[in-house]
Amino acid sequence: MQDISDDQLIEELRFRLDQSRKSLRDLSVVNRKLVEMNRRLEESETLKSNFLSNIRNEINNPLNAIIGLAGQLSAMVRKPEVSELVSLIFSEAFTLDFQLRNIFMAAELEAGEAEPNIEHVDVGSVVARVLDNFSIQAAGKRVSLRSVPDVAATAEPLFFPTDAQMLQVILANLVANAVEYSTDGSEVLVCFGAADASLHLQVQDQGLGIAPNDLSRIFDRFTQLDQGSTRAHHGHGLGLSVVRSLLDLLQGRIEVSSTPGQGSLFRLTIPPASYDAEEGITLAEGGNLFLFDRLEEK
Repeated sequence: MQDISDDQLIEELRFRLDQSRKSLRDLSVVNRKLVEMNRRLEESETLKSNFLSNIRNEINNPLNAIIGLAGQLSAMVRKPEVSELVSLIFSEAFTLDFQLRNIFMAAELEAGEAEPNIEHVDVGSVVARVLDNFSIQAAGKRVSLRSVPDVAATAEPLFFPTDAQMLQVILANLVANAVEYSTDGSEVLVCFGAADASLHLQVQDQGLGIAPNDLSRIFDRFTQLDQGSTRAHHGHGLGLSVVRSLLDLLQGRIEVSSTPGQGSLFRLTIPPASYDAEEGITLAEGGNLFLFDRLEEK
């Protein structure tokens, strides 16, 4: 081993110290750049969220106005030719509104911004509103819509702790598909009830049905079994993927059975959502929220 002088040792230590200082400066620069990049990403996410919220309101508000006015005109107009045009305006505006809501919901799910808001939901009221919303589309195909509460004969409504809006979007997509793929003169049946503490929903149609090989991919995003520029059915392939994603958030599950030419049956099971009893809970009827006063402990 070669001996080194004190001067050489000091010089080597000075060199290594300089290298350490340089490395620290480099790390400091990289850290500042990472902090700045993170700040810009946060600003970008905030801008995106604000954009989605603003554009949703800017689009949905006028569409809702058109839908409402068309519905009022349809009830007022007596001339068949004018009434037909008004119904067409209503139908097209409603379809556009429905598709846009799916797109915005898919964007929120993709961004991780969709969080359940738990309420005591009047399930029968949600089902009735969804069926009423699709009544004009169903009438145009001579498809009847019917709901059957799978509960004991009672005048009491079925309330269930879950997210009212998510439940409405899930059911709307299933009913929309059922109507779209139903044959003229057939029926779409929605059954609902509670068993084993869970909510059970079924949407059954008598339509075209789904081939066994296609059942595994109908929930994939942007997947449509009817493809091409001359396809007979409308849509963008988001509806069932949104249904599955929302059910994942609600910790629910969906099963489907189908026979080509005879129709399809979608079965949903949603467990009760937990909530803090001390914070209270709201009451949701048909998607409209009302304050549900916390019960006093007795």
